[in-house]
Amino acid sequence: MMSRSRLYKTMSRARKCGLALCAIAVFMFAGLMQPNPTCAGYLDDALEAGELGVSYFQVAWTGLYQRSLSEGAEAGPYDFDLIGSAILGRGTDSNVFGDTDLVFWLFSVDNMGGFGSTSELSRKSGLLWDTNDIAVSSSVTQFGAIGLRQFLFDDRFELGMGKLFPGLIHNESPYTANNSETFMTKLVSASAVSRYFEAIGLGANVKYSGPGWFAQAGFTDVKGVEEFDFSSFADGVFSWTGEIGWAPERTEGTTVVSLLGFIVDETSALSRETGFAIAATHELGEDQGYGLFGRYTVRDGGEGLTPADREQEQRLSSGGFVGLALNAPFGQINDQLAFAVLHGTATDYQGSLGFDNQYGLEAYWKYSVAQGVDLTPSLQLLKNSDGDLETVIGLRLKLQRDFTAP
Repeated sequence: MMSRSRLYKTMSRARKCGLALCAIAVFMFAGLMQPNPTCAGYLDDALEAGELGVSYFQVAWTGLYQRSLSEGAEAGPYDFDLIGSAILGRGTDSNVFGDTDLVFWLFSVDNMGGFGSTSELSRKSGLLWDTNDIAVSSSVTQFGAIGLRQFLFDDRFELGMGKLFPGLIHNESPYTANNSETFMTKLVSASAVSRYFEAIGLGANVKYSGPGWFAQAGFTDVKGVEEFDFSSFADGVFSWTGEIGWAPERTEGTTVVSLLGFIVDETSALSRETGFAIAATHELGEDQGYGLFGRYTVRDGGEGLTPADREQEQRLSSGGFVGLALNAPFGQINDQLAFAVLHGTATDYQGSLGFDNQYGLEAYWKYSVAQGVDLTPSLQLLKNSDGDLETVIGLRLKLQRDFTAP
């Protein structure tokens, strides 16, 4: 799952409200749907279900333990998710108007008792970016995404409106931006470079899918800090994104190369930000046994307008990774073994605090214990602010149940 550090820090919602919404959602969907053991994953599964014209619901709990060996700092965040898509209307015979669906993601995050936060582990260990993207100091319950999608013209066009999450729309890959199933480090599971990734306000996005290529563009309220902040939206301070990608049709596996440009308007604390990100994924081998992937992001601007605002800046001016995944290693169909090489360029402000450019790697093995139960050990080796190599070990448990309905 998914980074979401700014998203988590923006507000601390009442847990009673979140649990009530959870109970309502479970009640509504459990009576309508049947278990679907073949579905797995994250918000991408809900988006894909809508594209296939079926309703989808997932309930999941992910607990994570990490420890830096040299400093002995520990972190123990957890994440409870309700994710789904519901078909609200079927398309017309004219093929102009396709299906309409509602996509949502409700989460509740906190730190397990007795353990510190992710931010504390990174600070004590002298690391430039967080070792996972659940960086909260107290409980937070809120919607990560909730919006309507309308498919048009034989599903070539897709229009989304509502509370969006740009980081899960752009530069998509099954191997990144999902810290509940793939890499834990924030450099892969989120972005330590640009603010566009975690803009959480209201917005819209339109996508066109052609034969072997796609293009999409959108905007999101970058100032929104409340659940549905219409007053902030009216101020017109947005994150603007535009992406074009090459995605040749293949009978097996996925190949995607995309280029994203982004602009984040100036806020009361941070200057205007511009930049781009390039990403690629290519699956190869028998039954897509191998996955190659990478992403690199560069930005300019986004600096604190006052000395006090500098702490709100993203810590990297550029950064990225390349990785290799072995799918179904040793014949274990639901397992995955992967590693990625990481690099980030520190901002001038972080340099003044003693940070140099940081590099390292992460490796993990997602082991399927049983249907809907995954156990994932992880190892991160990262250069810290002292120039030494910091070792961070991790262990993640995910419990998940999926449902679908026609």
